[in-house]
Amino acid sequence: MEIRFILNGRPQAVETDPDRRVVDLLREGLQCTGTKEGCGSGECGACTILVDGESRLACLMVAAQLEGRQVTTIEGLADGQDLHPLQKAFVECGAVQCGFCTPGMILSAAALLTEKPAPTREEIREGLSGNLCRCTGYQKIVDAVEAAAPLLHQDAAPTPGKPAPGSSGRQGILLPERSAGEGDPARALPGLRTAARSGQPKGGATAGRSVFLPESLAELWSCLDKEPGAAVFAGGTDLFVLLRAGRRTVPALIGLERIAELQAIREEGEFLWIGAGATHGRLLAEARIGETLPVLARALRTLGSPQIRHMGTLGGNLCTASPAGDALPPLYVLDAELVLRSSKGERRLPIKEFITGPGKTRLSEGEILTEVRVRKPAAFNVQHFEKIGQRKALACSVASLSALVRISEAGKIEAVRLAWGSVGETVVTAPLVEALLTGRQSAPGLWTEAAALARQSVSPIEDLRATAAYRRAVSGNLLLRLGASLTSRT
Repeated sequence: MEIRFILNGRPQAVETDPDRRVVDLLREGLQCTGTKEGCGSGECGACTILVDGESRLACLMVAAQLEGRQVTTIEGLADGQDLHPLQKAFVECGAVQCGFCTPGMILSAAALLTEKPAPTREEIREGLSGNLCRCTGYQKIVDAVEAAAPLLHQDAAPTPGKPAPGSSGRQGILLPERSAGEGDPARALPGLRTAARSGQPKGGATAGRSVFLPESLAELWSCLDKEPGAAVFAGGTDLFVLLRAGRRTVPALIGLERIAELQAIREEGEFLWIGAGATHGRLLAEARIGETLPVLARALRTLGSPQIRHMGTLGGNLCTASPAGDALPPLYVLDAELVLRSSKGERRLPIKEFITGPGKTRLSEGEILTEVRVRKPAAFNVQHFEKIGQRKALACSVASLSALVRISEAGKIEAVRLAWGSVGETVVTAPLVEALLTGRQSAPGLWTEAAALARQSVSPIEDLRATAAYRRAVSGNLLLRLGASLTSRT
């Protein structure tokens, strides 16, 4: 398959298997060896590149996804012999030691400074949270990004068609923000193919599969009819890890990322409708989500890394059906309704009926999740989410708690909804705990009683991340912390 895209400002036409990993295509096919591979599973950030200005992980993308896109690697930052201001700052601040993580770190920093021209040091740390470094201790890296920021934006913020001051002027660096579906290079260049069948298999965990990238639901139904055994993916952040590890085998891949119908966020009266294909990053940038559903926004901020949030989708988090899925507990307390569609029609299910066990849902063959409907929780004046993991970023939860609470000025709990993640085969709700709290005055003794009941309500398992006993204890402790914050308000 011939794949055409813009690489570091220059058009490329590459003949390759459509399911070849992007990190392999860049390093071996295009000699962009600055793109490193560390973990191969989206954990380390060494393979970070920019795709249409957003940071993404080249180890979790296939070549067909680059069709019509603008791609920037570390080789595209310097202007001839003149280093990019970020590269200069890394050298001058001593932020480079072994150098293996540096290309990905710099590209993540470039994406961050596009979004936030003058970030705080904490925002820099958050922006680089998906990039691991085993040498520097990070302090000098944060110093370097802080030093480079004013050089990139010393005159004015970038405007459409004009590179930012101090940048190399190459496409893909410090691009202005654009809405989903706007300015898509695939639509600007004629004749681009978004679905093709590879030639002879060339070996490797994913070599030789067909990759289809339909641009409408009608095209999707056609693909599913032709390839009934195909794996449907949105961000691919889970699927591609399984494929590479040999834990799943499929004859073809169908990507949903170019179907605009799956990415819309709309408001209808008291409901918000969220397209299942909307990425976590898109949802966090959407003011209506942060203002109306802060419990969901807070959960999404803890999910993965900036690169993962640019790739993963709300629908993917739901359909993976992991008990540790960060978006699930918020959607449980919000009583979300899921819209499932196939070529045969549409049906709707409450979220509590959709997920039946770890990795198990009620999706039928040929059916996908298209939308999530959430009623605005206007009756609740507290929206809460807290997650406990083994580290601050890129951590699957050991336990999490989502809550909606209506509490009076006098401290009476008038209504409450609770949901725990990672402490059962599915998200755990506790009607008995909710009944105990409702109508009572918020006080330490009440929350201690509720926490003890919560520990009895969960059914955690033991794995490499935590013992069942620890998860049970943390489930109650999370409720105690919520109670302490509510009691201190009154």
